[in-house]
Formats: sequence, structure tokens, C-alpha cells
Amino acid sequence: MERTPLHDFADEIGSWMEDLGLPRMPGRILGWLMVCEPPHQSADELAEALQASRGAISMSVRMLIGGGSVERYPVPGTRRTYYRLRPGFWLREAEDKARMAREWRKVTERGLELLTDRTEESRRRMQEAHDMYAFLELEYGRIKERWLEHQAKQET
Repeated sequence: MERTPLHDFADEIGSWMEDLGLPRMPGRILGWLMVCEPPHQSADELAEALQASRGAISMSVRMLIGGGSVERYPVPGTRRTYYRLRPGFWLREAEDKARMAREWRKVTERGLELLTDRTEESRRRMQEAHDMYAFLELEYGRIKERWLEHQAKQET
């Protein structure tokens, strides 16, 4: 198979994920599923496009399915299993970040309670983390509403 800029894009997503400390192959698959045609691909098609082993594809697809970014996609008339990006994944990703920010805010609140008898300077690091996650919780909480408004404007 001839390499194209789309293959380079998939590799770029893989490298980016690797830089974040995540496995490279799931990133390559995610990148490919963002740009491939048709938008659903079998494991064999993924292996060929990404020049990867079936085992690497299988393990990585399971990881992506578990993370909610990819789903199995049935194609009538075939017994093969196909995969595609899960519709709405990007919004769910933002909602997950909102939940994470809320959890961090709660943890840092407990940390601040533990430090009530300390000096303001001693509490500063915890307070900074708390303030940041309180802010992120608020902002991420607004994303779904703002995204839906944005989408509605795009459709008109």
C-alpha cells in the first residue's frame, strides 16, 4: 500500500499520544479512523493501512473500545467486524475531563482541610491546585451547553 499524507497524519497522532506516555499504536488507529474512507475499517484493513500486525491492532482496538473512543460497527452482509470512531466521543471526552476536575477539586478541598493549621505559604500549593480545578470544573461544566449552541449555529 502506498503511503499518503493520511498515513503520516495517523503516525503523527500516534507519536503525539506516545509523547503523552500512552501507547503509540492506539493513537495511530485513532488517527487513521479520523481520516480513512470508508469511516469504518476491519482489523485486516487497519493492519494493512498502518503496516502493523493483527495482534497489535487487536490489542490496541480493545484498548480504544475500553476507553470509549472506538466502537464495533456492524456492516450488513458481512461477518467481519468493523470499527469506527464512536459518534459523540469528543464531547464525552470533555465531559470526562469535567468529572476529573470535580474529583481533583474535592481531593484538594480535603487537602486544604488537613492544612488548616498551617501558614498561608504552606497552604499555597494546595490552594493553587484547588483554585485551578474549581475553575476547570466550572468551565468544563459549560462545554456541553456551549458546544450544542455552537453546533446549532453551524447548522443554520
